[in-house]
Amino acid sequence: MEDNRVFSRVQVLQFLVAFFVTAFGIVTAYYTTIAGIKLDLSQKAETVVVNQQDKRLSNIEVMLNRNFLTKDEFYQFSQDLQNRLTRMEFQLSEIKNK
Repeated sequence: MEDNRVFSRVQVLQFLVAFFVTAFGIVTAYYTTIAGIKLDLSQKAETVVVNQQDKRLSNIEVMLNRNFLTKDEFYQFSQDLQNRLTRMEFQLSEIKNK
């Protein structure tokens, strides 16, 4: 009996294993690349947001210095406000406990 096959079973199995390993490597590389791009974009977006917040805070500080209060006056105002809120919270808790 003469075997007229072009490829043997072993060769076909070797080809399939090599094909699947290569395909798996390509898929893995694709998803790794996409994940890296997403990470880079999120870091850039985070930097942009932080810079925007920093600019806003700087603008508020400049406006306060120019138009309203000095830093010391603002700090004192902040402390007074905190003390008032603490007293209000204490009074509300006293009312609630009665």
